[in-house]
Amino acid sequence: GQPGTRGTFNVVASDLPGMITQHAPNPIWFGFKDGKRALLRSFHVGDRFLASNWDDPSNPSDGEKRKQFLDWFQKQGYNTISIASHYLNRTVEARGKGWNTPDLWPLNAGEYRKMEMVLDDLQRRRIVVFPFAGFFGKEADYPRDPAEQEIYIKYTLARLGAYWNLMFLVGGPEPLFKKNPHMSFEEVNRIGTLIAQHDVFGHLLSVHNATGEDPFKDQTWLSYGVLQGPKTLDPAVLSKGLLQIRHPAKPVYAQETLWPGNTYGHPKYTATNARKNTIVAQMSAAAINYADMKGSSSTGFSGSMDPADKVQEWHDIIYGIWNYFETIPFERMKPRQDLVDNGYCLAEEGREYLIYLDRPGSVTPKLSSGSWKAEWINAQNLKQVKDGGTVLSGKPMQTPEGGDDWLLRVRKAGR
Repeated sequence: GQPGTRGTFNVVASDLPGMITQHAPNPIWFGFKDGKRALLRSFHVGDRFLASNWDDPSNPSDGEKRKQFLDWFQKQGYNTISIASHYLNRTVEARGKGWNTPDLWPLNAGEYRKMEMVLDDLQRRRIVVFPFAGFFGKEADYPRDPAEQEIYIKYTLARLGAYWNLMFLVGGPEPLFKKNPHMSFEEVNRIGTLIAQHDVFGHLLSVHNATGEDPFKDQTWLSYGVLQGPKTLDPAVLSKGLLQIRHPAKPVYAQETLWPGNTYGHPKYTATNARKNTIVAQMSAAAINYADMKGSSSTGFSGSMDPADKVQEWHDIIYGIWNYFETIPFERMKPRQDLVDNGYCLAEEGREYLIYLDRPGSVTPKLSSGSWKAEWINAQNLKQVKDGGTVLSGKPMQTPEGGDDWLLRVRKAGR
Protein backbone atom coordinates (compact mmCIF):
# COMPACT_ATOMS: atom_id res chain seq x y z
CA GLY A 1 0.00 0.00 0.00
CA GLN A 2 0.86 3.68 0.02
CA PRO A 3 3.00 5.16 2.84
CA GLY A 4 0.85 6.26 5.77
CA THR A 5 -2.15 4.06 4.93
CA ARG A 6 -3.81 2.08 7.70
CA GLY A 7 -6.01 -0.97 7.81
CA THR A 8 -6.81 -4.24 9.50
CA PHE A 9 -6.44 -7.88 8.65
CA ASN A 10 -7.82 -11.10 10.08
CA VAL A 11 -5.91 -14.30 10.79
CA VAL A 12 -8.03 -17.21 9.55
CA ALA A 13 -7.56 -20.73 10.88
CA SER A 14 -6.43 -23.28 8.31
CA ASP A 15 -5.72 -26.99 8.07
CA LEU A 16 -2.78 -26.42 5.70
CA PRO A 17 0.34 -28.35 6.77
CA GLY A 18 2.69 -25.40 6.41
CA MET A 19 5.63 -25.07 4.06
CA ILE A 20 7.13 -28.17 2.46
CA THR A 21 10.57 -28.40 4.08
CA GLN A 22 12.99 -30.73 5.84
CA HIS A 23 11.49 -32.95 8.53
CA ALA A 24 13.00 -31.19 11.54
CA PRO A 25 13.42 -34.20 13.89
CA ASN A 26 15.17 -36.23 11.14
CA PRO A 27 16.12 -33.97 8.20
CA ILE A 28 17.05 -36.75 5.78
CA TRP A 29 13.30 -36.89 5.12
CA PHE A 30 10.93 -34.25 3.77
CA GLY A 31 8.32 -32.78 6.07
CA PHE A 32 6.04 -29.82 6.68
CA LYS A 33 6.43 -26.79 8.91
CA ASP A 34 3.69 -28.11 11.19
CA GLY A 35 6.06 -30.94 12.15
CA LYS A 36 4.42 -33.73 10.18
CA ARG A 37 6.37 -35.99 7.85
CA ALA A 38 5.97 -35.89 4.07
CA LEU A 39 6.24 -38.96 1.84
CA LEU A 40 6.62 -37.39 -1.59
CA ARG A 41 4.78 -39.50 -4.18
CA SER A 42 6.05 -37.76 -7.28
CA PHE A 43 5.37 -38.02 -11.02
CA HIS A 44 7.04 -36.18 -13.90
CA VAL A 45 5.05 -34.40 -16.63
CA GLY A 46 6.17 -32.81 -19.88
CA ASP A 47 6.45 -29.29 -21.25
CA ARG A 48 2.80 -28.85 -22.22
CA PHE A 49 1.46 -29.03 -18.66
CA LEU A 50 1.35 -25.23 -18.23
CA ALA A 51 0.66 -24.45 -21.90
CA SER A 52 -2.51 -22.52 -22.75
CA ASN A 53 -2.63 -24.16 -26.21
CA TRP A 54 -2.92 -27.56 -24.52
CA ASP A 55 -5.41 -26.48 -21.86
CA ASP A 56 -6.26 -22.86 -21.14
CA PRO A 57 -6.91 -22.44 -17.40
CA SER A 58 -9.14 -19.44 -18.11
CA ASN A 59 -11.37 -21.41 -20.51
CA PRO A 60 -13.47 -24.16 -18.89
CA SER A 61 -14.91 -25.11 -22.29
CA ASP A 62 -11.69 -26.32 -23.96
CA GLY A 63 -11.81 -29.91 -22.73
CA GLU A 64 -10.27 -29.46 -19.29
CA LYS A 65 -7.39 -31.85 -20.08
CA ARG A 66 -5.35 -30.64 -17.13
CA LYS A 67 -8.23 -31.24 -14.73
CA GLN A 68 -8.83 -34.73 -16.09
CA PHE A 69 -5.16 -35.60 -15.70
CA LEU A 70 -4.92 -34.20 -12.17
CA ASP A 71 -8.08 -36.04 -11.10
CA TRP A 72 -6.44 -39.32 -12.21
CA PHE A 73 -3.11 -38.24 -10.68
CA GLN A 74 -4.65 -37.84 -7.25
CA LYS A 75 -6.73 -41.01 -7.41
CA GLN A 76 -3.48 -42.82 -8.19
CA GLY A 77 -2.02 -41.50 -4.93
CA TYR A 78 0.44 -38.98 -6.36
CA ASN A 79 0.97 -35.85 -4.26
CA THR A 80 4.00 -34.23 -5.95
CA ILE A 81 4.43 -33.14 -9.56
CA SER A 82 7.65 -32.42 -11.47
CA ILE A 83 6.90 -30.05 -14.37
CA ALA A 84 9.07 -29.55 -17.45
CA SER A 85 9.51 -26.03 -18.94
CA HIS A 86 8.62 -24.56 -15.55
CA TYR A 87 9.40 -21.71 -14.87
CA LEU A 88 10.72 -20.94 -18.35
CA ASN A 89 10.13 -22.66 -21.68
CA ARG A 90 12.80 -25.05 -22.96
CA THR A 91 12.51 -23.76 -26.51
CA VAL A 92 13.74 -26.69 -28.61
CA GLU A 93 11.93 -29.19 -30.83
CA ALA A 94 10.17 -32.07 -29.07
CA ARG A 95 10.51 -30.21 -25.77
CA GLY A 96 8.95 -26.83 -25.04
CA LYS A 97 8.95 -25.35 -28.54
CA GLY A 98 5.41 -24.81 -29.79
CA TRP A 99 3.84 -24.91 -26.34
CA ASN A 100 2.55 -21.56 -25.08
CA THR A 101 3.82 -21.77 -21.53
CA PRO A 102 3.89 -18.58 -19.42
CA ASP A 103 6.52 -16.20 -20.86
CA LEU A 104 7.91 -14.67 -17.67
CA TRP A 105 10.93 -12.79 -19.05
CA PRO A 106 11.07 -9.91 -19.77
CA LEU A 107 8.90 -9.47 -16.68
CA ASN A 108 5.22 -9.62 -17.57
CA ALA A 109 2.61 -9.57 -14.81
CA GLY A 110 -0.05 -11.09 -17.06
CA GLU A 111 2.15 -14.07 -17.89
CA TYR A 112 2.85 -14.65 -14.19
CA ARG A 113 -0.89 -14.63 -13.59
CA LYS A 114 -1.34 -17.38 -16.19
CA MET A 115 1.15 -19.50 -14.26
CA GLU A 116 -0.48 -18.68 -10.93
CA MET A 117 -3.88 -19.86 -12.13
CA VAL A 118 -2.47 -23.36 -12.49
CA LEU A 119 -0.42 -23.12 -9.28
CA ASP A 120 -3.55 -22.02 -7.41
CA ASP A 121 -5.29 -25.20 -8.50
CA LEU A 122 -2.31 -27.32 -7.48
CA GLN A 123 -2.16 -25.80 -4.00
CA ARG A 124 -5.92 -26.27 -3.57
CA ARG A 125 -5.37 -29.92 -4.41
CA ARG A 126 -2.49 -30.08 -1.87
CA ILE A 127 0.01 -31.05 -4.58
CA VAL A 128 3.70 -30.24 -4.04
CA VAL A 129 5.40 -28.72 -7.12
CA PHE A 130 8.96 -29.29 -8.37
CA PRO A 131 10.00 -26.98 -11.27
CA PHE A 132 12.17 -29.12 -13.57
CA ALA A 133 13.64 -26.04 -15.29
CA GLY A 134 13.78 -23.85 -12.20
CA PHE A 135 14.64 -20.16 -12.25
CA PHE A 136 17.33 -20.56 -14.94
CA GLY A 137 16.34 -23.44 -17.20
CA LYS A 138 18.31 -25.07 -19.98
CA GLU A 139 17.71 -23.57 -23.45
CA ALA A 140 15.37 -20.98 -21.93
CA ASP A 141 14.99 -17.21 -22.27
CA TYR A 142 16.26 -16.09 -18.87
CA PRO A 143 18.24 -12.90 -18.11
CA ARG A 144 22.01 -13.18 -18.46
CA ASP A 145 22.96 -9.86 -16.89
CA PRO A 146 23.52 -10.25 -13.09
CA ALA A 147 21.55 -7.11 -12.25
CA GLU A 148 18.59 -8.28 -14.34
CA GLN A 149 18.89 -11.75 -12.82
CA GLU A 150 18.43 -10.27 -9.37
CA ILE A 151 15.38 -8.29 -10.50
CA TYR A 152 13.89 -11.46 -12.03
CA ILE A 153 14.57 -13.45 -8.85
CA LYS A 154 13.10 -10.80 -6.53
CA TYR A 155 9.97 -10.36 -8.64
CA THR A 156 9.41 -14.11 -8.97
CA LEU A 157 9.81 -14.57 -5.22
CA ALA A 158 7.36 -11.73 -4.60
CA ARG A 159 4.79 -13.53 -6.78
CA LEU A 160 5.42 -17.12 -5.66
CA GLY A 161 6.87 -16.83 -2.17
CA ALA A 162 3.59 -17.31 -0.30
CA TYR A 163 2.87 -20.70 -1.91
CA TRP A 164 3.46 -23.33 0.78
CA ASN A 165 3.70 -26.21 -1.72
CA LEU A 166 6.57 -25.05 -3.96
CA MET A 167 10.07 -26.51 -4.02
CA PHE A 168 12.63 -24.14 -5.55
CA LEU A 169 15.39 -24.97 -8.04
CA VAL A 170 18.23 -22.78 -9.29
CA GLY A 171 18.17 -24.40 -12.71
CA GLY A 172 17.78 -27.59 -14.69
CA PRO A 173 18.18 -29.93 -16.20
CA GLU A 174 21.90 -30.33 -15.44
CA PRO A 175 23.38 -26.81 -15.55
CA LEU A 176 26.86 -28.39 -15.31
CA PHE A 177 26.25 -31.05 -18.00
CA LYS A 178 29.76 -31.75 -19.32
CA LYS A 179 28.82 -31.88 -23.01
CA ASN A 180 26.77 -28.70 -22.99
CA PRO A 181 26.74 -26.72 -19.70
CA HIS A 182 24.52 -23.67 -19.52
CA MET A 183 25.89 -22.40 -16.20
CA SER A 184 29.20 -22.62 -14.37
CA PHE A 185 29.75 -23.91 -10.84
CA GLU A 186 30.37 -20.33 -9.71
CA GLU A 187 27.18 -19.07 -11.37
CA VAL A 188 25.04 -21.74 -9.72
CA ASN A 189 26.56 -20.90 -6.34
CA ARG A 190 26.09 -17.16 -6.82
CA ILE A 191 22.48 -17.52 -7.91
CA GLY A 192 21.67 -20.11 -5.25
CA THR A 193 23.01 -17.76 -2.60
CA LEU A 194 21.01 -14.88 -4.09
CA ILE A 195 17.73 -16.83 -4.12
CA ALA A 196 18.23 -18.00 -0.53
CA GLN A 197 19.07 -14.44 0.54
CA HIS A 198 15.89 -12.95 -0.93
CA ASP A 199 13.51 -15.84 -0.11
CA VAL A 200 12.18 -14.64 3.23
CA PHE A 201 9.75 -17.59 3.29
CA GLY A 202 12.58 -20.15 3.37
CA HIS A 203 11.51 -22.57 0.63
CA LEU A 204 13.47 -25.72 -0.08
CA LEU A 205 16.17 -24.87 -2.64
CA SER A 206 18.40 -27.08 -4.78
CA VAL A 207 19.81 -27.53 -8.30
CA HIS A 208 19.42 -30.34 -10.82
CA ASN A 209 22.55 -32.48 -11.07
CA ALA A 210 24.11 -34.75 -13.67
CA THR A 211 24.05 -38.53 -13.22
CA GLY A 212 25.97 -39.65 -10.15
CA GLU A 213 26.86 -36.16 -8.93
CA ASP A 214 25.90 -33.58 -6.31
CA PRO A 215 28.77 -31.07 -6.20
CA PHE A 216 26.63 -28.54 -4.30
CA LYS A 217 25.46 -30.75 -1.44
CA ASP A 218 27.62 -28.98 1.16
CA GLN A 219 26.64 -25.45 0.09
CA THR A 220 24.73 -23.60 2.79
CA TRP A 221 22.07 -22.32 0.36
CA LEU A 222 21.14 -25.87 -0.69
CA SER A 223 18.53 -27.49 1.57
CA TYR A 224 17.74 -30.69 -0.37
CA GLY A 225 19.54 -32.80 -2.94
CA VAL A 226 18.34 -33.49 -6.49
CA LEU A 227 19.91 -36.69 -7.82
CA GLN A 228 19.89 -38.27 -11.25
CA GLY A 229 20.72 -41.93 -10.93
CA PRO A 230 22.31 -44.30 -10.51
CA LYS A 231 20.29 -45.55 -13.48
CA THR A 232 20.63 -49.29 -13.00
CA LEU A 233 18.91 -52.66 -12.78
CA ASP A 234 21.10 -53.65 -9.82
CA PRO A 235 19.56 -52.73 -6.44
CA ALA A 236 22.98 -52.88 -4.76
CA VAL A 237 24.40 -50.31 -7.18
CA LEU A 238 21.36 -48.09 -6.66
CA SER A 239 21.59 -48.24 -2.87
CA LYS A 240 25.33 -47.60 -2.77
CA GLY A 241 25.06 -44.69 -5.19
CA LEU A 242 22.19 -42.97 -3.39
CA LEU A 243 23.85 -43.30 0.00
CA GLN A 244 27.29 -42.18 -1.18
CA ILE A 245 26.15 -39.16 -3.20
CA ARG A 246 23.64 -37.69 -0.77
CA HIS A 247 24.23 -35.26 2.09
CA PRO A 248 23.81 -37.12 5.41
CA ALA A 249 21.55 -34.43 6.91
CA LYS A 250 19.46 -33.20 3.97
CA PRO A 251 16.52 -34.86 2.16
CA VAL A 252 16.98 -36.25 -1.34
CA TYR A 253 14.68 -36.02 -4.36
CA ALA A 254 15.65 -38.81 -6.76
CA GLN A 255 14.50 -36.86 -9.80
CA GLU A 256 15.67 -38.98 -12.76
CA THR A 257 16.52 -42.22 -11.01
CA LEU A 258 13.61 -44.46 -12.04
CA TRP A 259 11.98 -43.42 -15.31
CA PRO A 260 10.43 -46.45 -17.03
CA GLY A 261 10.44 -46.02 -20.80
CA ASN A 262 13.06 -43.26 -20.83
CA THR A 263 15.92 -44.01 -23.24
CA TYR A 264 18.36 -41.31 -22.07
CA GLY A 265 20.71 -43.50 -20.04
CA HIS A 266 18.00 -45.62 -18.44
CA PRO A 267 17.97 -49.42 -18.85
CA LYS A 268 14.83 -51.29 -19.89
CA TYR A 269 13.04 -51.80 -16.60
CA THR A 270 10.73 -54.75 -16.06
CA ALA A 271 7.93 -54.60 -13.53
CA THR A 272 10.19 -56.54 -11.15
CA ASN A 273 13.02 -54.03 -11.62
CA ALA A 274 10.63 -51.15 -10.94
CA ARG A 275 9.37 -52.77 -7.74
CA LYS A 276 12.82 -53.58 -6.37
CA ASN A 277 14.36 -50.23 -7.27
CA THR A 278 11.45 -48.31 -5.75
CA ILE A 279 11.77 -50.17 -2.47
CA VAL A 280 15.57 -49.76 -2.39
CA ALA A 281 15.21 -46.02 -3.01
CA GLN A 282 12.77 -45.75 -0.10
CA MET A 283 15.16 -47.78 2.05
CA SER A 284 17.82 -45.21 1.10
CA ALA A 285 15.56 -42.36 2.31
CA ALA A 286 15.21 -41.00 -1.22
CA ALA A 287 11.95 -39.60 -2.63
CA ILE A 288 11.37 -41.15 -6.06
CA ASN A 289 10.08 -39.03 -8.94
CA TYR A 290 8.38 -41.58 -11.19
CA ALA A 291 7.62 -41.43 -14.91
CA ASP A 292 5.88 -43.21 -17.80
CA MET A 293 7.79 -42.44 -21.01
CA LYS A 294 8.70 -43.65 -24.50
CA GLY A 295 11.98 -41.86 -25.21
CA SER A 296 12.80 -38.43 -23.78
CA SER A 297 11.23 -36.89 -20.68
CA SER A 298 8.66 -35.21 -22.94
CA THR A 299 7.30 -38.46 -24.41
CA GLY A 300 4.85 -41.20 -23.49
CA PHE A 301 2.18 -40.61 -20.88
CA SER A 302 4.47 -38.25 -18.97
CA GLY A 303 4.68 -36.09 -22.07
CA SER A 304 1.11 -36.28 -23.36
CA MET A 305 -0.88 -36.88 -20.15
CA ASP A 306 -3.31 -38.69 -22.46
CA PRO A 307 -4.86 -41.67 -20.61
CA ALA A 308 -4.51 -43.77 -23.77
CA ASP A 309 -0.71 -43.55 -23.43
CA LYS A 310 -0.29 -44.69 -19.84
CA VAL A 311 1.09 -48.06 -18.77
CA GLN A 312 -1.13 -48.61 -15.75
CA GLU A 313 1.01 -51.46 -14.38
CA TRP A 314 3.89 -49.04 -13.69
CA HIS A 315 1.67 -46.80 -11.58
CA ASP A 316 0.06 -49.65 -9.66
CA ILE A 317 3.47 -50.99 -8.60
CA ILE A 318 4.69 -47.80 -7.00
CA TYR A 319 1.23 -47.00 -5.59
CA GLY A 320 1.29 -50.18 -3.50
CA ILE A 321 4.84 -49.58 -2.25
CA TRP A 322 4.12 -46.02 -1.17
CA ASN A 323 0.93 -47.17 0.55
CA TYR A 324 2.95 -49.64 2.60
CA PHE A 325 5.55 -47.08 3.64
CA GLU A 326 2.75 -44.77 4.79
CA THR A 327 1.92 -47.42 7.44
CA ILE A 328 5.34 -47.36 9.14
CA PRO A 329 7.18 -44.64 11.11
CA PHE A 330 9.84 -44.20 8.42
CA GLU A 331 10.41 -40.60 9.50
CA ARG A 332 12.08 -41.85 12.69
CA MET A 333 14.44 -44.16 10.80
CA LYS A 334 17.73 -43.82 8.94
CA PRO A 335 19.52 -46.05 6.42
CA ARG A 336 21.76 -48.35 8.50
CA GLN A 337 23.65 -50.84 6.35
CA ASP A 338 26.03 -51.40 9.28
CA LEU A 339 23.28 -53.20 11.20
CA VAL A 340 22.75 -56.03 8.69
CA ASP A 341 24.93 -58.55 6.87
CA ASN A 342 22.60 -58.72 3.87
CA GLY A 343 19.94 -56.61 2.21
CA TYR A 344 19.00 -53.00 2.94
CA CYS A 345 18.10 -51.57 6.33
CA LEU A 346 16.15 -48.63 7.71
CA ALA A 347 16.34 -48.42 11.47
CA GLU A 348 15.47 -46.50 14.56
CA GLU A 349 18.16 -48.32 16.50
CA GLY A 350 16.94 -49.96 19.67
CA ARG A 351 13.30 -49.63 18.67
CA GLU A 352 12.44 -50.73 15.13
CA TYR A 353 14.13 -52.10 12.00
CA LEU A 354 12.89 -52.55 8.44
CA ILE A 355 15.06 -54.80 6.29
CA TYR A 356 14.61 -55.51 2.59
CA LEU A 357 15.98 -58.64 0.89
CA ASP A 358 15.68 -58.31 -2.89
CA ARG A 359 16.07 -62.08 -3.32
CA PRO A 360 15.52 -65.18 -1.12
CA GLY A 361 18.17 -65.60 1.56
CA SER A 362 18.95 -64.82 5.17
CA VAL A 363 19.88 -61.78 7.20
CA THR A 364 21.36 -61.41 10.67
CA PRO A 365 20.34 -58.07 12.20
CA LYS A 366 22.40 -56.52 14.98
CA LEU A 367 19.89 -55.96 17.76
CA SER A 368 20.25 -54.71 21.31
CA SER A 369 19.45 -57.06 24.18
CA GLY A 370 15.88 -57.94 24.93
CA SER A 371 12.99 -59.60 23.16
CA TRP A 372 12.14 -58.71 19.58
CA LYS A 373 9.23 -59.74 17.38
CA ALA A 374 9.38 -60.04 13.61
CA GLU A 375 7.08 -60.22 10.62
CA TRP A 376 7.78 -60.89 6.97
CA ILE A 377 5.98 -58.89 4.26
CA ASN A 378 5.87 -60.26 0.72
CA ALA A 379 7.10 -57.44 -1.54
CA GLN A 380 5.12 -58.89 -4.45
CA ASN A 381 1.94 -58.71 -2.39
CA LEU A 382 2.41 -56.24 0.45
CA LYS A 383 -0.83 -57.33 2.11
CA GLN A 384 0.64 -60.80 2.69
CA VAL A 385 2.26 -60.78 6.14
CA LYS A 386 3.81 -63.81 7.87
CA ASP A 387 4.72 -64.09 11.53
CA GLY A 388 8.50 -64.16 11.97
CA GLY A 389 8.41 -65.16 15.61
CA THR A 390 10.86 -63.98 18.25
CA VAL A 391 14.25 -62.68 17.16
CA LEU A 392 17.55 -62.67 19.04
CA SER A 393 20.57 -60.56 18.13
CA GLY A 394 23.00 -62.59 16.07
CA LYS A 395 20.34 -65.06 14.96
CA PRO A 396 19.97 -65.47 11.16
CA MET A 397 16.48 -64.88 9.77
CA GLN A 398 15.54 -66.84 6.64
CA THR A 399 13.03 -65.57 4.08
CA PRO A 400 9.79 -67.58 3.96
CA GLU A 401 9.26 -70.23 1.31
CA GLY A 402 7.84 -68.96 -1.96
CA GLY A 403 7.92 -65.42 -3.23
CA ASP A 404 10.98 -63.51 -4.39
CA ASP A 405 11.79 -60.34 -2.42
CA TRP A 406 10.70 -59.78 1.17
CA LEU A 407 10.57 -57.04 3.79
CA LEU A 408 11.41 -57.98 7.39
CA ARG A 409 10.00 -55.73 10.09
CA VAL A 410 11.55 -56.19 13.54
CA ARG A 411 10.15 -54.39 16.58
CA LYS A 412 10.83 -54.44 20.28
CA ALA A 413 8.40 -56.85 21.93
CA GLY A 414 5.47 -55.05 23.49
CA ARG A 415 5.35 -52.26 20.89
